[in-house]
Amino acid sequence: MTASAKPRVLVLGLDGATWILLDPLLAQNKLPTLGKLIQNGSRCALRSCIQPSSEQAWSAFATGKQNGKFGLYGFYQRSQNSYALEYINASHRRAATLWRILSDRNKKCVVVNVPLTWPVEPINGALVSGLMTPGLNSEFTYPPGVKNDLLRELGEYIIDVDIERGETETGSLGHLVARVRRMSELQTRAFEYLLDKNPDWDFAMLVHRAPDILCHKFWRYQDPTHPLYDEREAAQWGSVINDCFEYLDAYNARLLEKYAGENTTVIVLSDHGFGPLTHAVYLNLYFAQRGLLAYKEQSGSTLASALRAGVKRLNNPLIAAAKSKVFEMLPQLKSNLHYSMAYGNMDWSCTKAYAVGTMGNVYLNVRGREPQGSIETGDYETVRDEVIATMRELQDPETRRPIFDFVYRREEIYHGDALDEAPDVIGLIDGPYHIAAVDWRGVSASHNVVEKVGNQLLFVSDTSGQHRMDGILIAKGAGISLHRSITPSPHLIDLAPTILQLLGEPIPTDMDGHAVNGLIADKRMVDYAPAVKFENAMDGAYSDAEQKEIEERLAGLGYLG
Repeated sequence: MTASAKPRVLVLGLDGATWILLDPLLAQNKLPTLGKLIQNGSRCALRSCIQPSSEQAWSAFATGKQNGKFGLYGFYQRSQNSYALEYINASHRRAATLWRILSDRNKKCVVVNVPLTWPVEPINGALVSGLMTPGLNSEFTYPPGVKNDLLRELGEYIIDVDIERGETETGSLGHLVARVRRMSELQTRAFEYLLDKNPDWDFAMLVHRAPDILCHKFWRYQDPTHPLYDEREAAQWGSVINDCFEYLDAYNARLLEKYAGENTTVIVLSDHGFGPLTHAVYLNLYFAQRGLLAYKEQSGSTLASALRAGVKRLNNPLIAAAKSKVFEMLPQLKSNLHYSMAYGNMDWSCTKAYAVGTMGNVYLNVRGREPQGSIETGDYETVRDEVIATMRELQDPETRRPIFDFVYRREEIYHGDALDEAPDVIGLIDGPYHIAAVDWRGVSASHNVVEKVGNQLLFVSDTSGQHRMDGILIAKGAGISLHRSITPSPHLIDLAPTILQLLGEPIPTDMDGHAVNGLIADKRMVDYAPAVKFENAMDGAYSDAEQKEIEERLAGLGYLG
């Protein structure tokens, strides 16, 4: 165990972890590492940001700010003066990260696999980027030489795993499971290597992406209430998610044994929770049915008919080889067709509002702001009120439950210099519904707006788990309260100021989060520092090849809808 007299903070991220899954495992003593941390520290739910998606949530954690200040609202943003979408990365973030702030104060940091850390920024220590990194051919480490050091030390490295070629059929799920575990092992070893190379570290952080990847894909196999649950498949794949938490618990035990000394505070957290995904919601179709969106023609149905015919033919056993080839190409097909199917057939001159992405972000089509805007500036609030009322009326036809838990005007939840880039209306889903950006059924007013999973085409993402707002927080160590009930639940943006306080560092006044009341045992004074002046000078433009790789990976993970 590394001994150090100075205060340290070690953060272990379990992307997508939820108490719904962890508590039964803890009760069976199958997660002894987490169990000991809880026994000697405190635990609570941790509220995510809006929207509860990894690229936004980890940015909220890293900056201590809400989206209106760090400027990200999804995996992609609208191109200027265009309806086209471009994929985001760390160069689009408008606020300083915790490790940047600490580095500027001469604190040493080791950061591995935090989503949206590419392009890598220079820090005092070492950084290995995570989700949204184009691939191993990119410069994904700082210092740059760390890349070759890791490859030489580990033999290989995996940045992220998607549901990629050969991993979309049930018969090859075993390869995906093994690949995810191998990724977690390599990233843990990379973290150990860098901590050993930087023994005087002050702040260290590793994010395990495995729970998120596997919960998206395997929820159906361990949840008997899920519409796609099958006993035979569950017997084979039903333990995958629990197995993942168990091997991550063992990896984390190794880290704590080696690096968590007496003056180290250990924080385990997730960026959001998880639950079942049972229904796809075709929000743009709903807008079309309500007169808020228009299509040029029914041309999309021709493509959908062709796809359906192709899928039917794939059921012919004589062309099983062709079927495997289509599955192999699935992410590429989805990414290539995504934009044209989602937005290419819209009649912008008659469209007032349209949804972008899979979370409920809605933009109005404003004249003078959008290239073919149809709403006069003076009618903006009237139309926005209509959109909000329309979204609030949308219900699950079986249960009559509202699809959206809340529908917000952007200024109701965001503030800051990037507010003008936010969606005009934000619908928050904290339940089993997923916005389908692409309607592979084709354009038809007769189609259902809310469709149970399993009723869609082959090309709809094969995901059965969906993000939830409540993640997890565990803290143990120097200065942490013992068994303290922390209410109300803290938010992700509260962690950066909490960590600064634990390290004895002043908190920038422009952070939206606050040090978590009740988590820190001693009544130490909270010091504040002037707002951090931040200019993002990173060159983050993806090349065409990198853009394609990112798009295919997001398609494989189900994030393109």
